Amino acid sequence: MVEEDRSVYTFEERFKLVEDNCKDLENVIVVPSGNFIISQMTFPQYFTKETVTEGEKMSGPDVDLGIFCLKIAPELNITKRFVGEEPYCAVTNNYNTEMKKMLPKYDIEVIEIPRKEIDNEVISASKVRRCINNNDYDALKLLVPEATFEFLINKHKN
Repeated sequence: MVEEDRSVYTFEERFKLVEDNCKDLENVIVVPSGNFIISQMTFPQYFTKETVTEGEKMSGPDVDLGIFCLKIAPELNITKRFVGEEPYCAVTNNYNTEMKKMLPKYDIEVIEIPRKEIDNEVISASKVRRCINNNDYDALKLLVPEATFEFLINKHKN
Protein backbone atom coordinates (compact mmCIF):
# COMPACT_ATOMS: atom_id res chain seq x y z
CA MET A 1 0.00 0.00 0.00
CA VAL A 2 1.64 3.25 -1.12
CA GLU A 3 2.56 5.08 2.07
CA GLU A 4 3.45 8.52 0.73
CA ASP A 5 0.98 11.16 1.87
CA ARG A 6 0.56 12.92 -1.46
CA SER A 7 -3.12 12.30 -2.00
CA VAL A 8 -6.41 13.98 -1.14
CA TYR A 9 -6.80 11.28 1.52
CA THR A 10 -4.21 10.54 4.19
CA PHE A 11 -2.23 7.34 4.24
CA GLU A 12 -4.09 6.30 7.40
CA GLU A 13 -7.46 6.80 5.68
CA ARG A 14 -6.41 4.90 2.57
CA PHE A 15 -4.79 2.09 4.58
CA LYS A 16 -7.93 1.60 6.67
CA LEU A 17 -10.07 1.54 3.53
CA VAL A 18 -7.91 -1.16 1.96
CA GLU A 19 -7.94 -3.17 5.19
CA ASP A 20 -11.72 -2.83 5.52
CA ASN A 21 -12.29 -3.81 1.91
CA CYS A 22 -9.98 -6.84 2.17
CA LYS A 23 -11.08 -8.12 5.58
CA ASP A 24 -12.95 -11.08 4.10
CA LEU A 25 -9.86 -12.24 2.15
CA GLU A 26 -8.04 -14.60 4.52
CA ASN A 27 -4.87 -14.82 2.42
CA VAL A 28 -4.38 -11.06 2.06
CA ILE A 29 -2.19 -9.01 4.37
CA VAL A 30 -2.12 -5.27 3.79
CA VAL A 31 1.26 -3.71 4.53
CA PRO A 32 2.57 -0.16 4.14
CA SER A 33 5.12 0.41 1.39
CA GLY A 34 7.58 2.34 3.53
CA ASN A 35 10.33 4.31 1.82
CA PHE A 36 11.30 1.62 -0.67
CA ILE A 37 8.23 0.70 -2.74
CA ILE A 38 6.72 3.39 -4.97
CA SER A 39 8.02 6.22 -2.83
CA GLN A 40 9.28 9.72 -3.54
CA MET A 41 12.78 8.33 -3.00
CA THR A 42 12.59 5.35 -5.37
CA PHE A 43 10.07 6.43 -8.02
CA PRO A 44 9.41 10.20 -7.87
CA GLN A 45 7.78 10.24 -11.32
CA TYR A 46 4.80 8.37 -9.86
CA PHE A 47 3.94 11.48 -7.85
CA THR A 48 4.37 13.95 -10.72
CA LYS A 49 2.53 11.97 -13.40
CA GLU A 50 1.05 15.03 -15.03
CA THR A 51 4.39 16.80 -15.54
CA VAL A 52 6.96 14.09 -16.39
CA THR A 53 8.38 13.74 -19.87
CA GLU A 54 8.15 10.58 -21.94
CA GLY A 55 11.82 9.79 -21.22
CA GLU A 56 11.22 10.01 -17.49
CA LYS A 57 8.25 7.68 -17.80
CA MET A 58 10.52 5.09 -19.36
CA SER A 59 13.31 5.33 -16.77
CA GLY A 60 11.28 5.84 -13.59
CA PRO A 61 10.58 2.38 -12.22
CA ASP A 62 14.09 0.85 -12.50
CA VAL A 63 15.31 1.75 -9.01
CA ASP A 64 12.00 0.92 -7.37
CA LEU A 65 11.69 -2.47 -9.06
CA GLY A 66 15.36 -3.27 -8.46
CA ILE A 67 14.96 -2.75 -4.72
CA PHE A 68 11.84 -4.89 -4.74
CA CYS A 69 13.48 -7.76 -6.66
CA LEU A 70 16.83 -7.75 -4.87
CA LYS A 71 15.87 -6.87 -1.30
CA ILE A 72 12.18 -6.93 -0.47
CA ALA A 73 10.92 -10.01 -2.35
CA PRO A 74 13.68 -12.36 -1.12
CA GLU A 75 13.34 -11.17 2.48
CA LEU A 76 9.58 -11.69 2.48
CA ASN A 77 9.61 -14.77 0.23
CA ILE A 78 7.40 -13.05 -2.34
CA THR A 79 6.80 -15.14 -5.46
CA LYS A 80 3.78 -13.28 -6.86
CA ARG A 81 2.98 -9.59 -7.18
CA PHE A 82 -0.55 -8.49 -7.96
CA VAL A 83 -1.12 -5.21 -9.79
CA GLY A 84 -4.17 -3.52 -11.18
CA GLU A 85 -4.54 -2.91 -14.90
CA GLU A 86 -3.97 0.75 -15.78
CA PRO A 87 -5.56 1.88 -19.04
CA TYR A 88 -5.44 5.64 -18.36
CA CYS A 89 -2.16 6.60 -16.65
CA ALA A 90 0.94 6.20 -18.85
CA VAL A 91 3.34 6.28 -15.87
CA THR A 92 1.55 3.51 -13.98
CA ASN A 93 1.00 1.51 -17.16
CA ASN A 94 4.72 1.75 -17.88
CA TYR A 95 5.53 0.66 -14.31
CA ASN A 96 3.36 -2.44 -14.82
CA THR A 97 5.00 -3.15 -18.18
CA GLU A 98 8.50 -2.86 -16.72
CA MET A 99 7.46 -5.03 -13.78
CA LYS A 100 6.29 -7.76 -16.17
CA LYS A 101 9.72 -7.68 -17.83
CA MET A 102 11.87 -7.56 -14.71
CA LEU A 103 10.17 -9.63 -12.01
CA PRO A 104 10.10 -12.98 -13.87
CA LYS A 105 13.92 -12.77 -14.06
CA TYR A 106 13.80 -13.10 -10.26
CA ASP A 107 11.19 -15.89 -10.29
CA ILE A 108 8.39 -13.52 -9.32
CA GLU A 109 5.15 -13.86 -11.20
CA VAL A 110 3.28 -10.65 -12.05
CA ILE A 111 -0.47 -11.02 -12.01
CA GLU A 112 -2.33 -8.10 -13.55
CA ILE A 113 -5.93 -7.81 -12.40
CA PRO A 114 -8.30 -6.30 -14.96
CA ARG A 115 -10.10 -3.10 -14.00
CA LYS A 116 -13.64 -3.60 -12.81
CA GLU A 117 -16.16 -2.46 -15.40
CA ILE A 118 -19.70 -1.21 -15.30
CA ASP A 119 -21.65 -1.10 -18.58
CA ASN A 120 -18.41 -1.93 -20.47
CA GLU A 121 -16.58 1.09 -19.01
CA VAL A 122 -13.70 0.72 -16.59
CA ILE A 123 -14.06 2.34 -13.19
CA SER A 124 -11.58 5.17 -12.70
CA ALA A 125 -10.71 7.62 -9.96
CA SER A 126 -11.85 10.46 -12.21
CA LYS A 127 -15.34 8.90 -12.48
CA VAL A 128 -15.46 8.55 -8.70
CA ARG A 129 -14.35 12.19 -8.25
CA ARG A 130 -16.98 13.33 -10.75
CA CYS A 131 -19.70 11.55 -8.77
CA ILE A 132 -18.48 13.15 -5.53
CA ASN A 133 -18.26 16.63 -7.09
CA ASN A 134 -21.77 16.28 -8.56
CA ASN A 135 -23.19 14.81 -5.34
CA ASP A 136 -24.27 11.80 -7.41
CA TYR A 137 -24.21 9.26 -4.58
CA ASP A 138 -26.40 6.72 -6.38
CA ALA A 139 -23.84 6.47 -9.19
CA LEU A 140 -20.95 6.53 -6.69
CA LYS A 141 -22.37 3.53 -4.84
CA LEU A 142 -22.11 1.49 -8.06
CA LEU A 143 -18.43 2.34 -8.49
CA VAL A 144 -16.85 1.64 -5.09
CA PRO A 145 -17.01 -1.04 -2.38
CA GLU A 146 -19.36 -0.50 0.56
CA ALA A 147 -16.65 0.52 3.06
CA THR A 148 -15.27 3.06 0.58
CA PHE A 149 -18.74 4.38 -0.17
CA GLU A 150 -19.47 4.93 3.53
CA PHE A 151 -16.12 6.69 4.00
CA LEU A 152 -16.68 8.99 1.01
CA ILE A 153 -20.22 9.83 2.05
CA ASN A 154 -19.08 10.74 5.57
CA LYS A 155 -16.13 12.75 4.24
CA HIS A 156 -17.87 14.68 1.46
CA LYS A 157 -21.61 14.83 1.99
CA ASN A 158 -22.79 18.28 3.04
